[in-house]
Amino acid sequence: MNENEDYFRISKNGNIHTLSDRIPFKWKELIGWTSASFVFLIYFFGFGIGIFIAILTLIGYTSYRFASWIYYTELLINEKTGNMIRLKKLFDRVQKTELITEKLNPNRFEYSELKRSGKTKYLMNYRTHKNNELLILKNKTDKDIIEKYIAEKITVYNTVYN
Repeated sequence: MNENEDYFRISKNGNIHTLSDRIPFKWKELIGWTSASFVFLIYFFGFGIGIFIAILTLIGYTSYRFASWIYYTELLINEKTGNMIRLKKLFDRVQKTELITEKLNPNRFEYSELKRSGKTKYLMNYRTHKNNELLILKNKTDKDIIEKYIAEKITVYNTVYN
């Protein structure tokens, strides 16, 4: 997989900041990975078995990328009201809406280190009376970008910090 892919997006529309973990579906990347897979598997396993494994790989990889493109999470942070809402979306339609907090405090964001597939990832949490696991960040650079964005760009007007 491409280490430089866009794993999350940050945008602002008026007073609302949006953090999204939607992975874009890129046909060029899909064709590149599957073509390389076909060539390698045919060379390594022979024509018959290589084609069979390559087709299974094509189906699996395409399914994974398509699923991560259609089912995703968005965090909406409203500067004016201090609300933070998590939306679970499927095909750009909201499947589930969850109010995380009505009084956002940027100091309540926490980042826990996760070890997955031999790589270090970070789990973005927001602490209220419970642990709200918001996003899984791919690397320390992504974590630093989000921390800096929250610290510098999000100023909540009507919030009294606890």
